[in-house]
Amino acid sequence: MAQSSGASQSGEESFEPELNKAFRDRLKPCLDAIDCLRAQGLQKDVRLPAIAVVGDQSVGKSSVLESISGIDLPRGLGIVTRCPLMLSMRNREEAGWSARIKYKTKTGEGREKKLTGASEVGQAIRDAQNEMTNSSGEVSEQLIELWVESPESPDLTLIDLPGIARYSIDGGGAIAGLTKSLILSYIEKEEILILVVIPCHVDIETVEALSLAKEVDPESKRTIGVLTCPDLVNPGSESEVLALMQNRKIPLKKGYVSVRCRTPQQLKDNMSLQQAAREEEVFFRTHPHFRALDKFEYGTKTLAVKLSSELYEAIKHNIPELMREVQMKREDICKKLETMGCGPPDSIEEMKNLLVRMINKFTTDFANVSTGTIVTSQTGCLVAAASTGRHWLTRLSSAPSQSAVTAAKKDIEEQRGCELPGFDNVYPVVERLVRNHFLKLVREPCSNFLVSVNQEVDETVRTLADLVFGDYPTFNQFIKEVCEGIRTGQVDLAREQIRNIFTEEEPYNEKLRLQHRKPESGGKSGEASISSEKPAATMQDIVERNTQRVLEGAEAYIRVAVRRLQDTITLAVMHYMLHKMSDKLRESLIVLVTEPQPLFDKLREENPLISAKRRHLADRMEKLAAAEQELARF
Repeated sequence: MAQSSGASQSGEESFEPELNKAFRDRLKPCLDAIDCLRAQGLQKDVRLPAIAVVGDQSVGKSSVLESISGIDLPRGLGIVTRCPLMLSMRNREEAGWSARIKYKTKTGEGREKKLTGASEVGQAIRDAQNEMTNSSGEVSEQLIELWVESPESPDLTLIDLPGIARYSIDGGGAIAGLTKSLILSYIEKEEILILVVIPCHVDIETVEALSLAKEVDPESKRTIGVLTCPDLVNPGSESEVLALMQNRKIPLKKGYVSVRCRTPQQLKDNMSLQQAAREEEVFFRTHPHFRALDKFEYGTKTLAVKLSSELYEAIKHNIPELMREVQMKREDICKKLETMGCGPPDSIEEMKNLLVRMINKFTTDFANVSTGTIVTSQTGCLVAAASTGRHWLTRLSSAPSQSAVTAAKKDIEEQRGCELPGFDNVYPVVERLVRNHFLKLVREPCSNFLVSVNQEVDETVRTLADLVFGDYPTFNQFIKEVCEGIRTGQVDLAREQIRNIFTEEEPYNEKLRLQHRKPESGGKSGEASISSEKPAATMQDIVERNTQRVLEGAEAYIRVAVRRLQDTITLAVMHYMLHKMSDKLRESLIVLVTEPQPLFDKLREENPLISAKRRHLADRMEKLAAAEQELARF
């Protein structure tokens, strides 16, 4: 930090506003705690006080920050500050200078670099902005974090925001809206102090940054004005500017501080910040009009002290709320850690207990899902799915299809000439019709039904395994392979049972004859039918009449068979794929517990993502606890 003197030159006592050691001892830990919370990304969840530096484009924000921090920041024409810059400065008693910069590129890749000299800072910031944006006229809302420690640095954290631009080559006039939106996203927060940089030689009514500050802080309770370029004031307007400097023209609750930074010529001459501070002191003390300013109303060091004090007061005021928010965040992380568990156990006994708990949970969950005891959005209900599937035969009409009618007529015609009076060939035709048409149509839906239930069971087993054993990938895969073998065996048993049901369903003449026989009326139905036929009946008449009898018999059989097959096959599939599957799972997996030693190595291989997440949460918990302790000191 530049040292101000000039007492020997002016003959007056020099004024060097300093933070006393007791205050610095309170301020630094406070700022460190806030920076710790910000580094944890908690600014989105916790309202962290900060000072945001705003101003119109090219009004000297960088010059002000350079004077405060003692480092060279990027300069140039156009949009120089293209990303928000969090500048954390800390004073230290030991000699030496250190800094580091951290940011994310536009592809999301993290960057962090240590800097060895103050002259490297400007280029490091330019490099960061180039990696964070696509062109020199683009603005990004991503934050660059810069930490600086030196004996000359104040204890202060500032956020430098892009200036309000009017136009850019790449963004055109839209850049004005983008920069305003970015600035407002910071300064609209009640916990943010607003440092507005205003050149003395312009009409203050046209300063857009001050208008934005008034918009979000109409009573000017958290706005601080910084007046720059006092050496460029037009002759004759000094009294009006002095009124502004003394907070009489446009009053702000926190007032103004006037500063004089290095001029372009002084920059060209490589004037040091220390020399610039001395000349600043001389300028205000000797200026015909501005020497009327109180000693707390001008000077870069005065500004640094004022900002440190204001930030400290803002933090102290928000300590109770910050403590509550930090505690809530810690409780949230604690719950997440409890849910994740402590990782693989160390002892054999703990390992065995974990194995028993997980297997019991897995088998119980599958039993509950398969019986419909518990239904979840992740697994659904297997028994409901299987029961719904029992309607897979309803699309088959009990009435024979047109192809069946045609086949029946053809079959009857081929039998013509083989009958004797008093005999008929109707029932063999019904038998062949049922076997060759109906049962063929039914086999495919039955097979599809088994495949559908098998897929549901497979998905459910895998989902439950991931939920229960997901933290241990190797063991999880082993369990899935065991379940796969059991499920395959149950599918084979269910398929064999379906074949047996169809074998039992094969018709034979006497069964169909009994189903279709009508009450006798004076003689056998076949004889009555033949004796009642008219001698002149044509072959076509006989075929049509016998076909109708065949279709009536087939329809009666199919109507009963559809209901029977729906029940028997559905029950068979549910028996093997749900109930027996549940029993087999429990029997096979419980056996594993009797000789658990081979499984322990599989349990020790925890999901690396889970381990990394647990370490990350534990680290955040530790840092939050440290920040909470620091905050508790205030």
